[in-house]
Amino acid sequence: MLKQIYSFAVITRVITISLALLTYYFLSSYDSSAEIQTRSSHNLLNAFLRWDALYFLHIAEHGYVYEQETAFFPVMPLISRFLTNTILLPLKYLFGYQHALLFSGVAVANISFILAAGALYKLTLTLLPRNPKLAFASSIAFCLSPPSMFMSSFYTESLFALLGFLGMRFVARKKYMYAASIWAIASGTRSNGILYCGFFFYDLVWIRLLKHKNVYTGLIQSILYSLITCSGFILFQYFGYKQFCALDRPWCNNKLPLLYSFVQKEYWDVGFLSYYQVKQIPNFLLAAPITLISIYGLLSYIRFDWKRFVFLKTQENKDDDSFYSNRLLVYMYLWIFMLFYVLTSMHVQVIIRFFTSLPPFYWFVGHVWINGFEKKVNERTANVILGYFVLYGLTGVILFANFLPPA
Repeated sequence: MLKQIYSFAVITRVITISLALLTYYFLSSYDSSAEIQTRSSHNLLNAFLRWDALYFLHIAEHGYVYEQETAFFPVMPLISRFLTNTILLPLKYLFGYQHALLFSGVAVANISFILAAGALYKLTLTLLPRNPKLAFASSIAFCLSPPSMFMSSFYTESLFALLGFLGMRFVARKKYMYAASIWAIASGTRSNGILYCGFFFYDLVWIRLLKHKNVYTGLIQSILYSLITCSGFILFQYFGYKQFCALDRPWCNNKLPLLYSFVQKEYWDVGFLSYYQVKQIPNFLLAAPITLISIYGLLSYIRFDWKRFVFLKTQENKDDDSFYSNRLLVYMYLWIFMLFYVLTSMHVQVIIRFFTSLPPFYWFVGHVWINGFEKKVNERTANVILGYFVLYGLTGVILFANFLPPA
């Protein structure tokens, strides 16, 4: 089945990239920012240079010149620059330096996407070894992710998903140092990588506490692994302090001079409930399908055993390899936290991209598809979700390549 997953992932990338290139070739772009930045009006690679990708390309080429650029973390542009100056060096002379950087970023995103599909399959089998159908269905759901074009462009979603899934599998196999090391890179890729610290405290402190075992060693280990996990984020904040505080910026005098939170508020107006405005209703409508699927999935899991969820109590049941397994409980807490956070403290439409690294979302979609298409239970719901995934994914490719919202 793993080969089938990789093959399907490749097919979806070929379709996505082909549709994007055709759209860019035959339709004029709504915005010319990509052409202005690259000083090239007819390069097909510009189809991938939209929205945040403009920032990532500028960072890869020039480093962090402007304070607002620090909203975009360094791992992806650093990889792009490294590849362009080493393995893909000939592309500099074929495409020019900027488009070589862009090609490198797009290549990393697509390779990461394909590997992430396989990593999700392996993670699911590690947690639910007797449920290969769910592992397969959830990986197919990942391959059909609605923000398909974002995951094939110079964006961090695919790389972050790969790093997240790999680390989660290491945690499932009790290899915590490997997980922390992988997630250190993840927290230097996207800020929400720091959330993965919760897995260590759940496994090494809470589970031991339930089993009446000594938790002090586990607590120390959890703190150590968490520091490693957060190191990518911390080092980048330190870099920002050294880079911009010589300019006497207001955030530098805070008790905790955290550049990331300042930039999000100052330049993107990100804050608690700040997005709840009448003019943002269209963006809430865009976020509604993913939000409703998430609420439906979480309620389904909670109703199966609400005491388990509310009191964080889990009893090992090796016979349960379904979506409702106790082994997935910690992932449900991550899901509900991320749902709450995105609905209260982010640009809400970003949920479509934000959840691409969230396994329980795909587990639930896979669960619904298995019930609907194989067992004929709630078949209409399964069809609606599949239709949404495919329709939004294809429409999103055309809109993205034409530099049209949503972003």
